[in-house]
Amino acid sequence: MKTKLTLLVLLLVWSAGCRSDVPQGTRGRIKTASGWQEKTLAPGRHACWGFDQMYLVQTTQFKAIEKINVLVGGKVNLSVDITVRGALRSNENERLQVFETLAATDNVIDKGALYSKFLAMKVQAVPRNILGSQLDIKSVLANRSLLNEEIKRGIIDASAATPIEVYAIEVTNYDWPRSITAAQEALATLQLAEEQEAAKIRAELKRAEGALKIAEADKLVELKKAETVAESIDIIRQKLAGNPEYLRWHEIRMLSEAAKGPNNAFIIVPYGQDMQATMQNAQLSQLLTK
Repeated sequence: MKTKLTLLVLLLVWSAGCRSDVPQGTRGRIKTASGWQEKTLAPGRHACWGFDQMYLVQTTQFKAIEKINVLVGGKVNLSVDITVRGALRSNENERLQVFETLAATDNVIDKGALYSKFLAMKVQAVPRNILGSQLDIKSVLANRSLLNEEIKRGIIDASAATPIEVYAIEVTNYDWPRSITAAQEALATLQLAEEQEAAKIRAELKRAEGALKIAEADKLVELKKAETVAESIDIIRQKLAGNPEYLRWHEIRMLSEAAKGPNNAFIIVPYGQDMQATMQNAQLSQLLTK
């Protein structure tokens, strides 16, 4: 009876202390009294014996945000946020390395511990090196897009030597010193004013060009009219040359128009008769005097 009881106690001790479940989003590895087993275990239920223990590492994607402070040009303190998304690689050798490198908390290595151990210092170092190497804050302002891409490539390159695969990186929330922000606002205001003034000048120039074109067109019209009148006069002069009868008729017609006034007199003088002799006529002189 005593022997059976001893065997039962040994069996309970042998089977105790082993967590055989590997949940979704993790990989498991059994540690025996002689050391780690040579493989990791997929999610599911796994058998272990005696004093063996099941350890887990989280494989789901993590998100980490680093707020980096960088001294640019040795003068301006710049703050920027770096957001990194990644997860433990699927490479088996790298998974085994994680179990052997990191200490577990309650037999679990969480993804936060993975990031802190393998990637955090690299994420902090890359932007400091890139932004800190700029000569001044103006260079950062002018080349921010290019610098962001350089930071992303630098972090991805640095992660290649770690068991973490980086899926996405965001460089956001540049926190400029107030003096820089004020300078940017002043510059934006100045540029807006310059654009408005330039637009006004362009509009005025367009109106002036329009007015000039109209004046030039009017000038051409007047010149054309003058040319037409001159040509008409020349034609009339040529046609009436040697035709005094028509000119005399025209003169009589004009005199007739002039005689229509209430105090005017209209005198008909026979064609060819001397006007001066007609005016010396005593009877006509007497009528005109009255």
